[in-house]
Amino acid sequence: MQPTGDREHRVRGLVAAVCTTALAAAALAGCTGSGGTGDGARNGDTADGRQSTPAAPPGRYRVLPEPCGALAPGTLEKFVPEADDYAGEATVTFDTDRKAGCRWTGRTELGNRYLHIDLERVVSYDTSVSDESQATADYDSRAAEAHIPAATAPADAAASASATAGPPGAESGNPTASGAPSLSVTATGDTSPRTLDDLGDGAFLDDVLETQDSGLHRDIAVVFRMANVLVTVELSQWSTDKSVEPPSEELQLGARQVAAELADQLDE
Repeated sequence: MQPTGDREHRVRGLVAAVCTTALAAAALAGCTGSGGTGDGARNGDTADGRQSTPAAPPGRYRVLPEPCGALAPGTLEKFVPEADDYAGEATVTFDTDRKAGCRWTGRTELGNRYLHIDLERVVSYDTSVSDESQATADYDSRAAEAHIPAATAPADAAASASATAGPPGAESGNPTASGAPSLSVTATGDTSPRTLDDLGDGAFLDDVLETQDSGLHRDIAVVFRMANVLVTVELSQWSTDKSVEPPSEELQLGARQVAAELADQLDE
């Protein structure tokens, strides 16, 4: 029989060897595992091994132009005649880098004339949706609410343009001497609500005539998108004589010219 002291010495040695081996294995597993500082974390993997989605890029525009100073004096005098103050009345907003507007009031022989412009910088609060994608969705919703017909198919549009084309330089889309495209209603004189192909990244025009006790008023709205900014131009004309409708073509051309100037401001 071995002495009791020798047996206890061997048991203690065996226990120490087992503990040392277990600690070494645990340390090796910690070094070679997929912990938070491993390659998986650097590659954007989540804790459960799924790939994380990168945030959508911010919009092109971070600020808005000052709306009351965005239009040329000649434009205001032409489409808002006899205004008391061409400086305009700014729309009150909480953040002018997100939403801004201005309003002018003038007079014609028919009655009062109003011009209102509104600019909105769209910001997406969903990190997977870009500001521009959100602006596109907002624009599409507004076009649907206004019941704007879909754009003409390219082949049909080309055929229509060819059938109604006049002498070279007479088309509405050809450059003028200043290099900017001239404006007209349409080649067929159509003044109905429709999409516009020559303005921003998407545009439509709405034309509404309403009768009230004090007379008639026609409201023209041009809405267009440039990247993550939505712009609305509203040109309205009252007629105190219910037998005389405010002219649709003149107001549409005015609203489109104002919209074109605002697009140039954004594009600078």
